[in-house]
Parts: sequence; C-alpha cells; structure tokens
Amino acid sequence: MSENLRTYTRAVYGFDAAVARAANDSWDNPSPCEAWTAADVVAHNIGMNDMIAGFTSGVDARSPVHEIPAHPAAAWRDSLDGLLSALDSQGALQTVARTPWGEMPVDKFLGFAWVDPVVHTWDLAMATGQTPVLDEALVARGTKQLERAGDSLVGEGRFQPAVDLGPGAGPIERFIALTGRDPSAV
Repeated sequence: MSENLRTYTRAVYGFDAAVARAANDSWDNPSPCEAWTAADVVAHNIGMNDMIAGFTSGVDARSPVHEIPAHPAAAWRDSLDGLLSALDSQGALQTVARTPWGEMPVDKFLGFAWVDPVVHTWDLAMATGQTPVLDEALVARGTKQLERAGDSLVGEGRFQPAVDLGPGAGPIERFIALTGRDPSAV
C-alpha cells in the first residue's frame, strides 16, 4: 500500500465515522458549504468516490455526480466499499487518469485529494450537530498543503478565499479557515 493510499484511506474513514454518527433526521440540515445540506455533502463525497473508482479502470474525470440519495448513510457505505475495492485492484494506483488537475497516476491524485474528505468531515459534523473529530496529523499536513496551494484552489466548485481568524485560532480552525469557511460563524 502506498503512503498516498494510506492517507486517503484515513481521510475517508474519518468521513465514514461522521456519516455513521449522523442522526437520520439531520440530512436536510444546512451545512457550512454554501447552499448544501448534510445530504449534499454526502452526495459530493459519493461522487468523488465514484470518480476515483472510475480512474482505476481508465475512466476520465467528470464532475462528480451530485444526486441526493434517498438513504445517505447506506449510499455512502456502498460507495465507500466500491472505492476501496477499486483501489485494491491490481495496478489501480499506477493507472494514469485524466483528473480535474490533469493527467496523472491515481496514486498521485490521492496524494492531494485526501484533503477534500477531511474538510467535508468537518462540514458534515457541523451540519449534523456533531463535535467534529478530525485526525490531528491529517489536519497539520492538510494545513501545510493548503498553504502551499494558496489561491490555486479558489474558484467555482472549489474553495473560497481563506478566512483570516487572527492569532489564537486552533489547528482545526486554521485548517478550515484556509478553505474559506469561518469556523467561528457556525
């Protein structure tokens, strides 16, 4: 298993835990993602899983499908199982795919795409009334990655400009603020 796959797996399992803890009556709650509900956050992550699984079999990038499932938790589990099976296939990580960030091996894509499920773990937790539980090592690493990427991640369908929290913000708050979310406004 590659380091990138290990990191991505840790990130999606963090999201998986937030899905498992969500109450069934919380899927329509608004999320910190503008105009998205908790179910939208899950639908986005299902779309990402399906897109990455497609990469392993040579399917080019497409915008992740964003259909709201009737049963978000069950649909998420099915999608996660499909993703992990696809990534476990012989040669999957070496498959070169046309991703939204250009042509690259699946393993390289996983090496930066893991930030997305970590951020959405926070979004889903906030939307469903949970205390966000984020892997501290991933948060520290993600903060560095987002700082390096800077404004290249800002735009339609991506992140908003970073929010300045000033001194005294904790590691999770700084990480989330780099994505354009204001953790103090939630």
